[in-house]
Amino acid sequence: MLEITRMVLKVLLLWLLFRKFHESTSWSNSISFCCSGCLPREPLPFSVTGRLPTLVELENYALDQWECFLLQLINSSQVEKGTTFSSSMMKTFQRGLLSSRDGEAAKLSENGFQFLLMETNAQLWYIMREYISSAEERGVDPTDLISFLLELSFHTQGAAYSLSTLTEVQRVAIMDLMELGLVKLQQGRKDSWFIPTKLATNLSSSLSDSAASKEGIVVVETNFRLYAYSASKLHCEILRLFSRVEYQLPNLIVGAITKESLYGAFDNGITAEQIISFLQQNAHPRVIDKIPIVPENVTDQIRLWENDRNRVEMVLS
Repeated sequence: MLEITRMVLKVLLLWLLFRKFHESTSWSNSISFCCSGCLPREPLPFSVTGRLPTLVELENYALDQWECFLLQLINSSQVEKGTTFSSSMMKTFQRGLLSSRDGEAAKLSENGFQFLLMETNAQLWYIMREYISSAEERGVDPTDLISFLLELSFHTQGAAYSLSTLTEVQRVAIMDLMELGLVKLQQGRKDSWFIPTKLATNLSSSLSDSAASKEGIVVVETNFRLYAYSASKLHCEILRLFSRVEYQLPNLIVGAITKESLYGAFDNGITAEQIISFLQQNAHPRVIDKIPIVPENVTDQIRLWENDRNRVEMVLS
């Protein structure tokens, strides 16, 4: 009984969130898709699928796919050229993350730079919101898409679900979600299936739950030196958005927060508070219990440099 109550509460919470993302959806339509067709379908038995990826393998796959997506956004010229993203995903990115002028390659917009500093789950919700909002442009009923995403969030992570049970709209959505690492596709002898990853099941968790389970990598010292214990190219590129990366070892990125690097971040639309929040949320476990997590002289100086830059405004004569 308790489990049923929790599921009902999750459904109501998700419905309220999705209703915010697409306010044009009527009350009656929202009630209808929440009350019908949203229960998770039955997974395929082991006799059909054989060995499936372990949860660790699945998490690594999802992480690789998500990092690939973010790296292509950072190197935004690649999104127009060598990208593997579908046209529907491209429309989603171009709604707010990318901007381009006639004859010029796409570049990250101010929202795009700010997006890169968000928590993974916040990034996921942003993408899903834009994906749903652009559904009508692709000839897809938003309520059908929301219903399927809601259902997907209650699927069991690591279980296999047959593609043959999906509608055409759901099949297209699954292919788009695969590009972001929300599902993994596999082909058997007679059947094909999709396997939800942690990113998909995180659609039914709160942002605070996601943040609490994430282990940080960053240590900031009082001399403005920055150390990130990571081998990820993505982490290195994100740190370049607001700091000067000096060198990268196999499992350590060393850099410094400078006035010039911060001015570059401010020019791209990133705020001092977003940088400070990123450093706090991604703090390494050995400094997470310190008060403050980021040295006070560093946070104060970041705010001061932002104020200095904003004091002078250039106006064309």
